[in-house]
Amino acid sequence: MITAVESAILLTVPEAEALVGALRQEGDASAAHGVPAHVTLLYPFVPDPDVGCVEELQFFFERVDPFTLDFTAVGEFPEVVYLAPEQADEVQHLIGALVRRWPECPPYNGLFADVVPHLTVVDTPDAALRDRARAAVEAGLPVRSTAREASLWVHDDAGWRQLAVFAFAPHE
Repeated sequence: MITAVESAILLTVPEAEALVGALRQEGDASAAHGVPAHVTLLYPFVPDPDVGCVEELQFFFERVDPFTLDFTAVGEFPEVVYLAPEQADEVQHLIGALVRRWPECPPYNGLFADVVPHLTVVDTPDAALRDRARAAVEAGLPVRSTAREASLWVHDDAGWRQLAVFAFAPHE
């Protein structure tokens, strides 16, 4: 039996792949492991999600309304170039609700006082790659997506893989 060693809850953003996919392959280790363009909701999540956890996440997300994500700006952290969603407050609200339910799983192990919702383009000490990434994505903005689902990803002996997808409330 393979046991997960970590997990994450993500909002995947397939609409961003054309713009950021090649850059992520070059400068974001998660892309090399098969993780698509995404905004992280909660990482790390529980070390080894079980069926009960998956069912509870399904219950949680089926009460979330779909929402638009407009990526219109490029931001930077040390060694990171990212796309910033205009709807950061909606993402932060969702993160807050997840943390209230799973307080033992603070975002990024509580390393940051404020979590900035973002889609990582590159995470590298290579300044030339960061400059190239920034210029390339600025020229390709905006990117518009609709968050209609979240997904649970696990990392185990085989690498990262999607374990479950949770559809948001049906849009009427």
